[in-house]
Amino acid sequence: MNFAATNTIMVAALVSCGIILWIFCGYSAAAMARTNGENYTLWLVIGLATGPIGLGAAWAYFRLSGERHRRIRYGAGHHYDMPEIVRCPGCGQSVPSGFETCQFCHSPLRGRRR
Repeated sequence: MNFAATNTIMVAALVSCGIILWIFCGYSAAAMARTNGENYTLWLVIGLATGPIGLGAAWAYFRLSGERHRRIRYGAGHHYDMPEIVRCPGCGQSVPSGFETCQFCHSPLRGRRR
């Protein structure tokens, strides 16, 4: 191979990596939006249009104003509103502790085992 062909291949590889990074930034910003209950499509467009800058802006915005982050970090009245998860003694699946019976195998979560 001559120098021009090698240079062309390098440029194509770098451009491909840049495009993949740009698309990753768009979908990552959209995923953060979905997690925090915001508009997925809007943040996808913002992330695709601005790339790494949009991803950084999305991270900062959802970190500072994200409802999910605030709920998990501080909870409602200093109590987490996320349910405690327990393991079902019958089938081993993860089930919220507020349930009386397993939603998968219907065995009781408290008391005697089946």
